Amino acid sequence: MELLSKVADLALAPLFNFVMRQLTYPFKASDNVRDLQNAHRRLLNKKDDIKEKIEIAERNGQRQTHQVQWWLDEVETTKTQVDAILEKYTQRCLCFNRFSPNCCSNYTIGKTAAKKLLDVQKLLDYETKEEVAITPVPPPVQEVSVPTTSTSSSFANPNLEEALRCIKEDQEVGMIGIWGMGGVGKTHLLKQINNSFIGDSAFNHVIFVTASQSCTTETIQKQIVEILNLQQHEDVSRQGDIIFNFLRNKSFLMLLDDLWGRLDLQVVGIPFPLGMVEGCKRKVVLTTRSINVCGKMEVRKKIRVKCLNDDEAWSLFLEKVGEETISSHPLIPRLAKEVSEELEGLPLALITTGRAMYEKKDPREWEYAIDLLKKSLLDEVEDQEGSTFYRLKFSYDSLTSDILRESFLSCSMWPEDWWIDKGDLIECWMGLGLIKEFDSTSEAYNTGHTLIRYLTGACLLEESERIVTAGLSEESERIVPTVRMHDVLRDMALWITHDEGKNKNKWMVFKHEAPRDREIWSKAERITLMQSNIKALPPIATTPCSSKLTTLMLSSNHKLRELGDNFGALVALTYLDLSSCGFVHFPKEICGLVQLRYLNLADNKMPSLPEELGSLVNLKFLILRDTGIHTIPQGVIAKLKSLHVLDLHQTFGSVSAEKMTYFASPLLEELECLYDLKGLGICVQGKSQFDKLIELFNISIRWLGISNLENSTSFSLSTSFLGDKQIQMNLAKLCFTKSYVTQYIVIEGNHQQPTWQLRALENLYFHKMHGLEEIIWKGVVPKELFRALRFLNVVDCDKLKSISWILHLPCLMELRVIRCSSMRELIADTVEKEEEKEITSTATFPCLREIELEDLPEMVSICHSAFALPALQNIYILHCLKLKKLPFRPGNISSKLRSIECSRVWWEDLEWEDSSVKTSLRPFYKDIEIKERLRVAKLVQSAALEFIANHI
Repeated sequence: MELLSKVADLALAPLFNFVMRQLTYPFKASDNVRDLQNAHRRLLNKKDDIKEKIEIAERNGQRQTHQVQWWLDEVETTKTQVDAILEKYTQRCLCFNRFSPNCCSNYTIGKTAAKKLLDVQKLLDYETKEEVAITPVPPPVQEVSVPTTSTSSSFANPNLEEALRCIKEDQEVGMIGIWGMGGVGKTHLLKQINNSFIGDSAFNHVIFVTASQSCTTETIQKQIVEILNLQQHEDVSRQGDIIFNFLRNKSFLMLLDDLWGRLDLQVVGIPFPLGMVEGCKRKVVLTTRSINVCGKMEVRKKIRVKCLNDDEAWSLFLEKVGEETISSHPLIPRLAKEVSEELEGLPLALITTGRAMYEKKDPREWEYAIDLLKKSLLDEVEDQEGSTFYRLKFSYDSLTSDILRESFLSCSMWPEDWWIDKGDLIECWMGLGLIKEFDSTSEAYNTGHTLIRYLTGACLLEESERIVTAGLSEESERIVPTVRMHDVLRDMALWITHDEGKNKNKWMVFKHEAPRDREIWSKAERITLMQSNIKALPPIATTPCSSKLTTLMLSSNHKLRELGDNFGALVALTYLDLSSCGFVHFPKEICGLVQLRYLNLADNKMPSLPEELGSLVNLKFLILRDTGIHTIPQGVIAKLKSLHVLDLHQTFGSVSAEKMTYFASPLLEELECLYDLKGLGICVQGKSQFDKLIELFNISIRWLGISNLENSTSFSLSTSFLGDKQIQMNLAKLCFTKSYVTQYIVIEGNHQQPTWQLRALENLYFHKMHGLEEIIWKGVVPKELFRALRFLNVVDCDKLKSISWILHLPCLMELRVIRCSSMRELIADTVEKEEEKEITSTATFPCLREIELEDLPEMVSICHSAFALPALQNIYILHCLKLKKLPFRPGNISSKLRSIECSRVWWEDLEWEDSSVKTSLRPFYKDIEIKERLRVAKLVQSAALEFIANHI
């Protein structure tokens, strides 16, 4: 019975408890609601505390957990349900004055409140066991702020399109380099690339990292770790492993901004190789100011960001100035345009200057700004402590040597927008002592070209090729490699030379007008005055002891014939450039400047040198090319024992052949006294002087003219000349001129060494060789000997019938053949047949860009149409009436072709094997007769203006 009693108790106890709870609900309704209210109040307080914790966590870059979000949602649901229970309880109390005889209503409220109390208690207990926030998983692409401008939205951005194409479509390219000068918009472009991938699933991760000048492996790793939320480690190698292990099986795009040197990305932890690897895209895009960095990083696709065009620049400038300011006065739009043009499309300068001109509504303020810009004083226009210059100066500061920095600054001595002949620039650097300790001029020029390449690679100089004409003759036209400084960079360079704007008289540059301040001659250290109409220098108000002027550049003042009063007071001068002026006699005032190390009087027409020149014992560079000098007092040159470079050579287009400079044997003997002479330019007359010249011991001949070879029907360049190491390494220009008797020039080498090379020879001239019939080659391969030849001029060689030896010259860029009355073919038909197999497989003229054929009455053929001319840009043909075909056929027309200049009648009479060739070439045809008329009219106008200026 006892056992049955216990079983009954166990079975009936739950039922009893259940019944008792149900019976008590109507009587405990008020207590249950009160307990629920109190618990719910505690729950709401706890919710507020948690929300505060979440807000604090979010400020630290964390986000709330999913569990906490669920808990908050449950709290909100519970609140709604509790509010409903309380509402029912309140309504019941209102109806029955806090007492309800309705047991069913009391039962329902009491029971519901008791159950909900359990739910609230669970929520209170559950929250205390969970973290409220965690560090979030970073999104695939983190948006970066990109300033929006009307320029970026109104104009297409081909650089962005090209970059995205390479990133998305070019599977072979893993490393892309975006380069350009400072302030041109590289970072802006990289940010646009980053934001282009928001919502794009092409990459698992897009990583935007800033390198900067002080970049290290550790700083890059730290940024990557923060972006990807990876484990941090102090050891570089271990940190690299963490990054590598995370990225190795993922597609990623790394955007590396503002890189200044090589960075080993594999040490950083970036998986290699880049490109498409096992279905994963691995891409790196970097920005830099230097193309050299692209090389160091092994970039396979380069995109150069250039300055804005005029329309884009004006749009950006207008946006920063504001339409209200622009329209505030009718004169301001024109003045604002002029300011914008002065900044040459550099976005950084346009933005900072535009902001500075905001609210300047007086035209005189704009005129003042223009005056400052023309004086290279952009920092005063901006009035922001030179913000543009300070940012651009990073490029200058990052140059690896003081020589590079000084070389860059020296380029600012040329006027604004001046294209500087690379040869002139290198010569200047030599004269300023920036290129020194060289054994030969060839070595010096190689050093100079290396400096230029570094500066252009750093976007501090721009390269171009310009057509230069000396005198009125078209024969003297030549393509010259040049460089220039962007106007804003030039202004920055002058700002640096002025001690960052503190000493504005240190370097002075004038164009078109002479300085009016007489005291400037005693204040400045360097002065440039070019392209003015002055006939004499203004008075110099200085005394010998007060002069600081060391460098004076007066070139291209074509009317300058006198140096003016007191010029001899400039005793500190070490560098004097008087090239391309109007001197008809050597200015003797120069002879008192005993500190002078560099003197350039090139392209002045003066018959003789004075004996007083011998007093310039410190002179290292004496440049007298194209001067027509024919008298040099005996012993003068021998006194200039410090000479490194003596250039007396003449270019046939600059003076007539009859006035070319030839020197007797005594002068050649004086050259033997110049033990430091490392570069010589000279013209010799006849074989005897030529033989004497090549006997000179250890003199590097850089420029050589050979004339009046009348004693024999043949002239030989033999092994004694071609085999000389100095000749092979240094000879850059060779000119044969003025001979009626010489029929053959024999270029004779060593049969055992047929690969001799004139490694520096770029210019070769045959001029007025009236008797020349053939150039004979013995033991020499032309394409090996003339491996560096770029320019070939054949003029007034009446008996020469072809120049077939030019085949396969690897570097020939410009070919000019003029007034050769017997010339029938450039490449003889017999040679074409011998070369038939080779021409189908090689580029016969791989670099030839310019062909000029003029006054060739017997010319019937240029070359076989199968010959490859992949680099050809321009053809100029005039008075070649028997020439009926051009060397083109379908498929071999150069993609770089720009123009075919000829007469309309000659063009219409051409014969075509395939009519499609004529159709393809017609867009490039230009009527030469129109050009000739314009040229003649221009010459007549120029002569008339000069006559008026000289006589009225």
